[in-house]
Amino acid sequence: MQFYTYQYLLDNQTKFPYTRIIVITVLAVTFIALLIRYFWDKGDVKYKDLAVIVGTMLILTAAIQFNDYTNLKTSTQKSGQEVSLVKDVARRLKIKPQKLSVNSTQTDSGDILVKSPHGYYRIIFNLNYSP
Repeated sequence: MQFYTYQYLLDNQTKFPYTRIIVITVLAVTFIALLIRYFWDKGDVKYKDLAVIVGTMLILTAAIQFNDYTNLKTSTQKSGQEVSLVKDVARRLKIKPQKLSVNSTQTDSGDILVKSPHGYYRIIFNLNYSP
């Protein structure tokens, strides 16, 4: 069984795909340049076709980025709940949160196992997900 440390949970909250933002920016600049070139050359069809292709790629990449962003936002919120759970368990066990590990990165998966220097603990949630 895999356990996740407190530091991993904190680091997991800050992941963001910056490379896709760079790709979207490059596609947008290319799209604008192709449109300018199309109007500059008085309607040369090859620039219009290239602009349509790049525009389609831009829309597709932006839609994928938006979907990933909403998924990341939801995952970050759930991971934040797990971080606060680890802090609460550490406070109750009177140890530092860095010494604890959990078997899940999200609290909605049901029961959670906590690994500490003193042994393993099982956290059972109520219907409203409070331990």
